[in-house]
Amino acid sequence: MESFFEHYQLEIGEQMETPFMNKNGVFQDGTTPMYRDTDGQLWAMSGHSHMGHIAMFCGTSLDDMQKMWPIETNFSIGHAEYAFLGIRYPEGILPRGSIWPFGLYICPNTHRFFCWFHNETGWNGRGTAYDAFGLCTEPKYDSDFRHVGLMHSDDEGKTWNFDRWVLTGEEAAFTEWYNPGAGNALGQKGDIVRFGSGDFSVFIEPEGDYIYLFYNIITMNLADENGKIWQTCDAYVARCRKRTDGNMGDFVKYYDGSFSEAGNLGKESLIVKDAWHPRVVYSVPEQMYIMTSKPIMKSSDMMKLPGMDEKRKVMQICVSKDLIHWSEPEIVYRDGVVWGNHYNAIISDDKDVPPNILASNRFSILNNHNGTDVFRYKTRLLRK
Repeated sequence: MESFFEHYQLEIGEQMETPFMNKNGVFQDGTTPMYRDTDGQLWAMSGHSHMGHIAMFCGTSLDDMQKMWPIETNFSIGHAEYAFLGIRYPEGILPRGSIWPFGLYICPNTHRFFCWFHNETGWNGRGTAYDAFGLCTEPKYDSDFRHVGLMHSDDEGKTWNFDRWVLTGEEAAFTEWYNPGAGNALGQKGDIVRFGSGDFSVFIEPEGDYIYLFYNIITMNLADENGKIWQTCDAYVARCRKRTDGNMGDFVKYYDGSFSEAGNLGKESLIVKDAWHPRVVYSVPEQMYIMTSKPIMKSSDMMKLPGMDEKRKVMQICVSKDLIHWSEPEIVYRDGVVWGNHYNAIISDDKDVPPNILASNRFSILNNHNGTDVFRYKTRLLRK
């Protein structure tokens, strides 16, 4: 596909505060999930479960959104002996750790809230956290394993019930070096390890039949002597059919040209290389999908770009006509230097459309780092 910046430029405004700030008790670590209900209210969730709290927010748009209440869960997190009601990961391992809400959907008929959340085995396990090497208090090289879980609420996000694990990598969530209670199941062998499905966002078709989940898989070479442990961090996609009866279906992964593999332990085909935490919106005026993400693989050429820092806090953009075939991601510049952060999300500013649908070429970009304040930048998309 053609270059995005050959045809467009972004006019990025000044930094503004959002409701998703540390002073409000939330420490957002990922992009902020949002959804508009059938009454026209825009809902959002912010925070994660082992720093501050997770809270619900509501308004007509980002302009008037306010914090409503901290959430409570009817299940425990943390230690593998009691977390997530003992509902095991699809690999048969007892679950553990925290929740990071990254996807939100509200059933139009029942007003049931659904939240998809990110989970990692190496954080907040309270003595049972593990990474590729064994038990840990903090994962070495970020080498812990990702899953996506589903929970629901029948009281507008005040209390949540855990449902099940809905997305898992093809490879087992452990290695030959450490078996976290998987019995006779075999862990990944060798130095090249993949760390499961996660670090995601959802795109919900307003009129279509599907909810799409765009996610990452990280690959590492744990024996690399040159310090290049991280090998790849690419984007993939799965989808589930929307329902309107208060139930939620299962995801099917995109693999080898079609949505054909199981969400849990199925195969997957990458759709965008080097795209950390992909997030997608649809532009009605331009009739194209826009994905924001971050390049995460360190290269000497990238580090020479004006304004680049060691953490590569920069946004990149690619576009698509079908959610599968994407243009090459291109880094965003502002005033001649690279611009963005670890997590980047485009959000509609309109009061009467879903947050992932751009009815005009005026919208906002939200960005943040790990557990930091989320800032807003009003933006215009200009045709060249």
